[in-house]
Amino acid sequence: MDHSADFLAYLAGVSLRSVCMAAVTWMGLRTCRVRSAPAKHTVWTMVTIAMLAQAAVSSWLPSVPLRVLPAIVTTPDTSSFAIPLQPVPQMQQDASASLSWSAITLALYSATVIILLGRFVLGYLFTRRVVRSSRSTEAATAVAKVRESRWISVPMTVGWLSPKILLPISWREWDAAKLRAVLAHEEAHVRRADWAIGILARINCCLFWFNPLTWWLKRELAALAEYACDDAALAILPSPQDYAKALLDMAYALKSAHGRFVWEALSMAKQANVQKRIDRILDETRHLPEAFRASRWTALVACGVPLAYLASSVQLAPAQSRPQPVQDIVQAQTQVSPAVPAPRIRRQLESPYTRWLDQEVVWIISQDERAAFTSLRTDAEREQFIEQFWLRRDPTPGTDENEFKEEHYRRIAYANDHFMESLPGWNTDRGMIYIRFGPPDTLDTYGGVPGATYPYESWRYRYIEGLGTDVQLEFVDITLTGRYRLTRDPSEKQMRR
Repeated sequence: MDHSADFLAYLAGVSLRSVCMAAVTWMGLRTCRVRSAPAKHTVWTMVTIAMLAQAAVSSWLPSVPLRVLPAIVTTPDTSSFAIPLQPVPQMQQDASASLSWSAITLALYSATVIILLGRFVLGYLFTRRVVRSSRSTEAATAVAKVRESRWISVPMTVGWLSPKILLPISWREWDAAKLRAVLAHEEAHVRRADWAIGILARINCCLFWFNPLTWWLKRELAALAEYACDDAALAILPSPQDYAKALLDMAYALKSAHGRFVWEALSMAKQANVQKRIDRILDETRHLPEAFRASRWTALVACGVPLAYLASSVQLAPAQSRPQPVQDIVQAQTQVSPAVPAPRIRRQLESPYTRWLDQEVVWIISQDERAAFTSLRTDAEREQFIEQFWLRRDPTPGTDENEFKEEHYRRIAYANDHFMESLPGWNTDRGMIYIRFGPPDTLDTYGGVPGATYPYESWRYRYIEGLGTDVQLEFVDITLTGRYRLTRDPSEKQMRR
């Protein structure tokens, strides 16, 4: 089992689904002309959470087949039965090469994740050290403790459950208007839980570092959080000019800080958007949007969860078809082709003889034996035929037991118990192979990767008489309904898009 390839395909599937979900979200925001920074920040936060949730639970969710692909009809074909007669050395070499490349790719992915998570953890530990070394101040807010630190040059917010606003040691030299502006901005960060959202965005970047969407989400969430906090502060401050001046002072302090900045915290003055923020602050024609209240969060979650579930579980699948059971898979070996008797002959065969012919021995009786049995006229002749049928297959004719017969009916019972689909177990592809060849020497089950591969099983036999050694059979659930079909084409395991 190539677990590395399956895991990489799983990551790729989650990334592709997330990109599609983000594209639909972006088009929805553009279509509805949403300009509110709090609303856009909330929507992209939901996209980030949905992306992380997909990575965690999408493999456990039941598939929702979207039947938009052409129907695949499987019919018996003597020229393309699924059993490879001989192993092909070159194909085995290609499989080994593919395995090695997937293992190398997984190792590179894992190494990058470890490096990014390590950097994240070190930054978090450094932030905790800064908070522990800070001191309490007489400044106070209703939502967080205010402390001062010599390690920072601009105010910032740290924490979620126990948030703290950190001020630089120079805050005592500020005038009242500047202090009020700073605290109003940082209080908005605390109320909006921006620190926790920023942590989620960084974890998303660590896990999906190869996906440009994650880095865009992190930058967009950070920018929108600052815009939203600016709007929240302006709603309670008397002078936009004083707030703009305080923001400009913070940007200058940050530029001259020579690296004294804690990146895990939320700072009031990030240089990348200062000019745009000042223009927004001083725009007297702009209407300040309302804060995104809990009721709106609830409504967005109620609408977003079903959409996220569909994005995580929907699978492109072929339209419903009625594939015929594969009945001629080993015609080259035994020329078995269980045709349905003509109506006149069927009327002559009464139960249990019809059941015996069309169900119990359908996969092991030869064409000549079938023709001979259907030509019989009396029940006595049929009973004698059945007795001779089993005697010809008895490995120990001198004993009372017929091991072949007992094993055959055991296999039928097992197939009916374990391979039941919309058909009886004996009449499914897996049941047919199990009855003919017995249990495989090795059996690997793959649950399928959403958006990448169908569920399938791989059966391997060390040797089958007349077919060779190392015979591998694969059964694929291309309809996502639990109906496994025997295939020889490995590409059928891949989702068609």
